[in-house]
Amino acid sequence: MNSLDRAIELVWQWKADRQARRADVLDRLETVVKDCQAAVQVWQGYLDKPGAPGDHWTIVSWIGPVRAKQLHDINLRAKQNIEELCRMAGPQAGRFIGLEENVDVIEMAYRMLKPNETGTDAAKSAVQTMQQRMDYLRGLMQRLRAAKPDRKNAPTKTTGKKAAAGKSSSKKTAKKAAKKKAPAKK
Repeated sequence: MNSLDRAIELVWQWKADRQARRADVLDRLETVVKDCQAAVQVWQGYLDKPGAPGDHWTIVSWIGPVRAKQLHDINLRAKQNIEELCRMAGPQAGRFIGLEENVDVIEMAYRMLKPNETGTDAAKSAVQTMQQRMDYLRGLMQRLRAAKPDRKNAPTKTTGKKAAAGKSSSKKTAKKAAKKKAPAKK
């Protein structure tokens, strides 16, 4: 989830004038946490009433296709929210999210069982993994809430003439600096 980490880092650096957007990002993260909680309930539902054991190959044969489909649907929602959150953060995080392989936040039932693992073992492991991911997401949320927006860098109101004068003088300074750094022609 490199894109998510990159997105949170970018949002953390936002200036004070973007507080409403920061709140939108926090709402998206909260929605992903709720999706994780829904997935835990699906896994816990299996653990509460495991039913007949499945084969020694797939988890789906243990938890059933209905629960597997529920987890898949929850994962699609969570994935959409993470992708949108990354796009909200800006192109530095949003442009690569579609290419990232491991964006799945939800522990899915579409994997093979490990040697000597049962469906019950896989479900317990899934619940534990989901708890760790929720802790990770909540940590990201705490980080964003603790961010102190930089008020010095917040845009100020200036008249058109002052803003234009500031731009032209900075352009002149940049041109002078570029000339000094350029190597002399022989």
